Amino acid sequence: MSIHSNNFYSNILRQPAQVQVILPEPLNAAGQVQSAYMSGDQRLPTIWLLHGLGGDATSWIRRTAIELLATQYRVAVVMPETGRGFYTNMAHGPRYWDYLTRELPTRMRYIFPLSARPADNYLLGNSMGGYGALRYALTYPQQFAAVAALSPVTDLKKFHVEQADIMPDFDLAFSPEQLQNTAVDLQYLLQHSTDWGTLRVLMTTGDRDILNAMDEAFRPQLAAVFKERFEWHSQAGHHDWQLWNQQLPYAIHWLIKGGWARV
Repeated sequence: MSIHSNNFYSNILRQPAQVQVILPEPLNAAGQVQSAYMSGDQRLPTIWLLHGLGGDATSWIRRTAIELLATQYRVAVVMPETGRGFYTNMAHGPRYWDYLTRELPTRMRYIFPLSARPADNYLLGNSMGGYGALRYALTYPQQFAAVAALSPVTDLKKFHVEQADIMPDFDLAFSPEQLQNTAVDLQYLLQHSTDWGTLRVLMTTGDRDILNAMDEAFRPQLAAVFKERFEWHSQAGHHDWQLWNQQLPYAIHWLIKGGWARV
């Protein structure tokens, strides 16, 4: 397993960007780590892992066992950094949505042996990153096999009102006009798409999570659209890394293998 710290100038953001990438160790036919490294055409399945509010490109590496899980499941993990920008083209700030959906995949697949096949690509995020993962998947469902959102922000308007202390700079990311039935709204996306392909959706929360109520309210809307391809899990816990550390191994298993309980 190797960890790569990437720093480059983003043409879309017009500023330096940081991305952390985990690559699993190559295995031989017997399933053992290869002692010799050879070039080839093999492309790795990839998890695009998005951080939450106040996080950065290193958050998942520092706070979880994502390195071990990447090797266990033979998957690459790409962790971009978007500050407090909510993975959107900010009203007053960088164009993080265009960066995430247009520039980042192209750059990463140019540098690393990452598969572009939809069946090999997965989205995962927590809190703000859960919102970003859901928005990405619901906007471009044909590009991904599955998305998992841990304690995601699913209602921007409610979040703006109820969690003002957490994000007093909300208006820098979203203008009032953007919040009026546009493509930044997850409910709007569910109502204005007709072809979801084979996308699978997982959403989780904690019973004492500060976003529990909004996620519970969004749950039946996802279930109505995705039916048997939607899965929901709630367990004891708060909106914190203790909860997400418990959920991460199950969520990755669900993404790669399909199914929560068979870890």
